[in-house]
Amino acid sequence: MNIIILSGATGGGHNRASGALKEALLKKHSDANVHIIDVFVECSKMLNVTVTQGYKLLAVKAPKLYGAMYKTADRETPLYELMNSINLQCGRKILPVIKEYRPDVVVCCHPFAVTMMSTIKEKFGYDVPTVAIVTDFMPHMAYICENMDAYVTASDETADALCEKYHVDRDIIHPLGLPIYDRFYQKDGFDKDAFLREMSLDPALPTVLIMAGSFGVTDILKIYEKLAEVPAQFQIIVITGKNKKLYDAFERLLSDEEEFETQDAPDFILSLSDDNIFKMMYDRGEELREQIKSTFKRSTHMKKPTKLLYFVDNVEDYMHSSDLIITKPGGLTTSESIACNLPMAIFKAIPGQEEQNAEYLVKNGIAIAIDKGDLLKAQIENLLSQPDRLESMRLSCRRCMRKNAAENIVSLIEGFADRHFSESE
Repeated sequence: MNIIILSGATGGGHNRASGALKEALLKKHSDANVHIIDVFVECSKMLNVTVTQGYKLLAVKAPKLYGAMYKTADRETPLYELMNSINLQCGRKILPVIKEYRPDVVVCCHPFAVTMMSTIKEKFGYDVPTVAIVTDFMPHMAYICENMDAYVTASDETADALCEKYHVDRDIIHPLGLPIYDRFYQKDGFDKDAFLREMSLDPALPTVLIMAGSFGVTDILKIYEKLAEVPAQFQIIVITGKNKKLYDAFERLLSDEEEFETQDAPDFILSLSDDNIFKMMYDRGEELREQIKSTFKRSTHMKKPTKLLYFVDNVEDYMHSSDLIITKPGGLTTSESIACNLPMAIFKAIPGQEEQNAEYLVKNGIAIAIDKGDLLKAQIENLLSQPDRLESMRLSCRRCMRKNAAENIVSLIEGFADRHFSESE
């Protein structure tokens, strides 16, 4: 069985979904050929930098603009037509790569890949079963094409929206859940107490997990300070991911420095090659450099027992050991938290798909939306003082969880692969 998974690095969720699906495929079919292709990298280096780094810049630095663009692209406008033109050009470039692998099924884990595969099938006559995975809790017009053989959604509500708002045939919609790694479901034999003791944390105290890599530096430091002021007894785990600026700033906060400089420079500026004009502007532009620096002045010396971590490859263990997670509402992060039956406090949802995800989570009793400053402090204090409410949120997680989503998607793929094999004989 030959399977191609098309993904893209606008946010980490698309690639995590792709990786989890590949793992599930190989677990059941060890002899399968499963290839993950980043559509932006494969189509154009310039397109990859423009789309992926542009997404980060807009989402972090201009979220309202990003939200406006997201809504505009959710209907037939000149922007929508422009994307169709780009898809045609990219489809022409990536088709030889796809043909080389001779796939039985193509799975799309990114909306750009969905529309590109639709163009390939329509304009170039390449007939291969194609499955689209909607990686958020609400769909978007970017996923809507006439040439998909199946849509996989995170929930029944997502499926309803596909059918009612976008008129997708109900028969090809499968609300199987988003593909996540098996290890996020409750682990038999996992010793939560021992895991917390290894980090010098107290198993008897409630644990709040902060997944902070995609937050701005100043935002997360202020969140921590407000948490530290909550009178209730609890402990905190902070995982900054590969956000080195955030990790360094957090170390300084925890070491009681009164004030220190932080830098919220967009990562894309720092990652560009030396011969790129934007990198040159950054290197030589002292005025720009000063604009993205700020001085953080602590507002409290109160603390909670805290474990600060950089990138970890066993996030599921920290989720299984926590009572509440503070995070942004990306589709995959929230699906992983739901699988761990972990209540969520959602902070600073980006207008667009994150905002829609947050609405779904709050509506279904899985999460609360938290504010800034003293309001945040009151919300967390109120939540942690109500064990019954936390338990109700855990029950909501179990109700909304799609267990074995990746394995069920594999079964769907198998059906298409079998039919494709039979038809090609």
